Order: sequence, then structure tokens, then C-alpha cells
Amino acid sequence: MKRRSKRKWQLVVAVLVLLAGIGVWSGRDTFATARIGTTYLAKQTCSCLFVAERPFESCRADFDPEAVRSLDVVASSGAVTASALGGLISSRAVFETGYGCHPVN
Repeated sequence: MKRRSKRKWQLVVAVLVLLAGIGVWSGRDTFATARIGTTYLAKQTCSCLFVAERPFESCRADFDPEAVRSLDVVASSGAVTASALGGLISSRAVFETGYGCHPVN
């Protein structure tokens, strides 16, 4: 009886490890896409705000609302930070006079 119980737990652990591995493997593209998206959004919003000197709401209108629905954007003095996945992934772009905006990650 003990041997059967031990095998059952080993099977449960093996299935959980397999499911975790599948989750990590399938999520790798999500993290890469989020990194690219947050960097692009931060840089473009920074350029819009500090180079073109447009208002924040006007800059937000440049992007498809459905595409940026899950992204957060915060503009501060000379910088913009965009984050995704609840802040797990974020990118920052800063403005430098004479050079414009560039990502700093």
C-alpha cells in the first residue's frame, strides 16, 4: 500500500513539473513581445511628448487602443516608462536635448 501511494505522488509531481515546463515554454514569446511593445511605446510616447511637444492624450491616440489596453504608461520629467504584465516587464525612454529620445533598459 505504501509503495502505491509513493508512486502516486511521484506521478503527481512529474505531471506538475511537466505542466510548469509547458507553461514556461509557451510564455517565452509573451515576454519577448511584451519587452518589444513596452520599449516601442515608451520611445514613441517620449518622442511625441518631448520632441513634438504634444499633449499626453494626443500621444495616446497614436496607438491602437486594443493594442495598448494592457500596457501602462507614466510620463515624468523628461522620461516615459511603459510597463506590461502588471509591471513585471517595463521599459523606459529618456529625452536628451539635441539627441531626442532613446530607450534605457
